[in-house]
Amino acid sequence: MKRFPEKRIADRTQLVAICVLLLCCALIPLLTGLDGNRSSVSADPAPAVSASAYTAAVSASAVATSAFSSDAAASGFDPTTAMSDPAPAAAPSAAESATLLPSPTAERLRIAVGSDLHLNPDNTDRSGELSQVLYSPELAEALLWDASQRGAELMLLTGDLVNGGREYRHRALTEILQRAEEDGLTVCVLPGNHDLDPIGQQEFARLYAEFGYREAYSRDTASLSYCVRYRDLMILMMDTGGYNHAVIDLPDAPRRENNTAFFSETTLRWTEALLKEAAENGLHVLCAGHYNLLPEISRNPEGIGYYVENGERFADLLRSYGVPLYLSGHMHTQAVYQEKGLTELLTEYLLGYPTGYSMLDLTQDGLRFTPCRVDVDAWAAETGQTDPVLLGFTEWQEGNLRSYSEENIRYMTERNPLNAKEKELAADFFYEAMKSFWDGSMHRRRAELEAMPGYQPFFRCAEGYAYGWWLKDLIRTASPLLGGFRLEW
Repeated sequence: MKRFPEKRIADRTQLVAICVLLLCCALIPLLTGLDGNRSSVSADPAPAVSASAYTAAVSASAVATSAFSSDAAASGFDPTTAMSDPAPAAAPSAAESATLLPSPTAERLRIAVGSDLHLNPDNTDRSGELSQVLYSPELAEALLWDASQRGAELMLLTGDLVNGGREYRHRALTEILQRAEEDGLTVCVLPGNHDLDPIGQQEFARLYAEFGYREAYSRDTASLSYCVRYRDLMILMMDTGGYNHAVIDLPDAPRRENNTAFFSETTLRWTEALLKEAAENGLHVLCAGHYNLLPEISRNPEGIGYYVENGERFADLLRSYGVPLYLSGHMHTQAVYQEKGLTELLTEYLLGYPTGYSMLDLTQDGLRFTPCRVDVDAWAAETGQTDPVLLGFTEWQEGNLRSYSEENIRYMTERNPLNAKEKELAADFFYEAMKSFWDGSMHRRRAELEAMPGYQPFFRCAEGYAYGWWLKDLIRTASPLLGGFRLEW
């Protein structure tokens, strides 16, 4: 399986071995003519933009979805946690990726990014009404398979790996990850707010030793943050906290009295030392964490469940060293934020719609983001699944969009009543809004959506729910960048 070659050198023997290895690597391109392996696909429909030229808040806000309890069965409908959206038209299937995504070469690194798997092997009863949360183990396997089929070398999982931090749930996931690594996909994980409790920090690092922690180039002593190096890339995998402060058990971790997400002073110093080292050695840097940095709610101390203490300082630290991209999850939907030279890419909830993830292609010049939809149907056929839902997952999933919209309205009107006609109009609006979001047309349909007769009824019934602030802001700020973009280093 693939491992990270760049670790801190412990002794002279390792130094000699590394030098020999580097010499061999330098000779290989001369002997094999790697130029001949470059992909013929060079055109990119998304414009290249210098990271230093970005302006604030260009793209979509994202739905807040912290409503999972740490031990929730998650077997039924919850409109505050799951999005029900069709796939964006631009997202390729695995079969199409050869033409839409350039092939990885020695000069290109392909990294897949998944988030919020919320794996829960407890959900085994599929005799009643079906929902995607019942298929969390299968969808996790399909995600890793799909990324591998598209040629990804690395998979970064940005937290909320399981739905409640019980050891057996983590073990169920590590078994899936181990099979993926045996098939050649290297996986690195970081914790989200649902991954600890009852397990603590030390146990989390032990359980995921083979998926980032053992192979780390450097580990923060005050958190579960770590760094890996791959080729000329440094990847900072940040622990943003937000879990029960009672399970913080690393010796140097600060003792807390609340469960707010945070970066400690020790973690900030550790991060800056690595960024300085990367700058001195000409390394490119990517950074990932679970919680968000740029959304306004992340910077508001009253944004319970979203505020990140020292988040602005951390974002400024990334900017000061020219880091172009921060990868996150937590809000359960795809979104792009840009502010003062830093771009934040949120990867969606795996158990929502359209069961998507992010793909990054990195070169010496920059990186390219492409949204991807997991081809569950192809995975099911390839692996011999017999469940008709999995074999016809795309049709089954998209057929649920209308009923999901109606169920959202029924749920929210229990608190904020509407009459029968208003419920129908609100459901129609929600359906069209979500459909336009995922097919990439929301920025063109903004005026149409705001003029729909269900617009006002929807936001009356959504008052006090995440959708109340999220969807209105999404329509206002929707951007074509959700269909893909390029950044320069």
